[in-house]
Amino acid sequence: MIENIKKNWSNYFQIYVLTLIFFGIFFLYSKHDVGNDSSLSDWLINYEGGFVRRGLIGEIITNFSIFLSLKLRDSILLFQLFFFISYYLLIILFCKNLFQNRLIILGIFSPIFILYPVAEIEVLGRKELIIFTIFLSYLFFDIKNLKTQYIYKLVLFPISILTWEPVFLFFPFIFLIDLFVFKIHRFDKKLLYILISYFVSIFFVILIYLNPFSQENYSVMSDFLKNQFGEKCYMSCHYVGNQSANSFSELYKDFLNKFKLTYALRYLIIIVVGFFPLYLLSLYSKINSENKILIISKFKNLFFPFLFAFLPSTILYLAMYDWARVVHISYTFSLLTFLYLLKENFIQLSNQKIQTNYISKITKKFFIIVFFLFAFGWNPKVVMVDDVASKPIYATPYKFYKYFIRDKF
Repeated sequence: MIENIKKNWSNYFQIYVLTLIFFGIFFLYSKHDVGNDSSLSDWLINYEGGFVRRGLIGEIITNFSIFLSLKLRDSILLFQLFFFISYYLLIILFCKNLFQNRLIILGIFSPIFILYPVAEIEVLGRKELIIFTIFLSYLFFDIKNLKTQYIYKLVLFPISILTWEPVFLFFPFIFLIDLFVFKIHRFDKKLLYILISYFVSIFFVILIYLNPFSQENYSVMSDFLKNQFGEKCYMSCHYVGNQSANSFSELYKDFLNKFKLTYALRYLIIIVVGFFPLYLLSLYSKINSENKILIISKFKNLFFPFLFAFLPSTILYLAMYDWARVVHISYTFSLLTFLYLLKENFIQLSNQKIQTNYISKITKKFFIIVFFLFAFGWNPKVVMVDDVASKPIYATPYKFYKYFIRDKF
């Protein structure tokens, strides 16, 4: 019976993700020529004017465009499509046969997970696609293998820093996984080696924040984009020319000017509701008896270890205007980490608590109603001032109809 449920929901999920890929491809194509698309502006940053934060991918793409004589926006689209499709296909493989109970089903179908970027087109194609692909691919390999560790800790994780430097605030989730994989149960040389393995990534974080991009260097990069590709350096690309050594304090002052208590309350509700299935799962989970993991083993469940891994990312709410992205990224790292630990049998769920939970006890018909309301009845918008969107199950197909059918005929 349980195996049939797993198989059925795996099939439903596969159809769901493939549908999101279908819509995502068309939405990325529809907006790749839009002159003020915010998700594309970040990809314009490059090293033509010297070393600058988030410039690595832009440097690769500009050289790719020149080499193949492609329009820059077409090259960006190709990279966006590659990482978008790769990430979503990896999600299908990763979540296969994980639908053990209703809480996991709700957790995977949460609207702040893979639905969010497709439901909110302005976010679709952001650089976190690269971050997620790197992180998820890490979970597919034998992490204990020394070669894997070298490739990710010395190459791919630093690349993620050079792609979008705030990702280091989510490294506690990777560190949490390392504690389980390497069975760290005390402060010893093994723990020291793990900490040292993050040195290259942390080095690039420090390098980025201690070397703001000068206005002169920005002008060189901006002129290069204009002369070579006819592109204007706007939004995220424009901001790197205005950053300083005190960029965080400047962002924080800007945040204070826009902040209202109602925004914080709204997003607190979004986090509580969106994370709720995962919250319950963390309460109903514990480390397997044979695993003694440092301080984590002292907790009765996994709620506090995950909370401690989550807390560093809250700094971003003081420096970023697009709060929903922070929620989405935080949830993605949290959920994938939890599911990985469950898949690898590092943790186990309490069947008794799961079965006696009120979500498990409701009838099948009522659960379907709850499922659709939770998974497809809402989603956060983009920036902190925006209200919550409703009916993404209707709005997403309608956007497709509007862009590709109604406006074409």
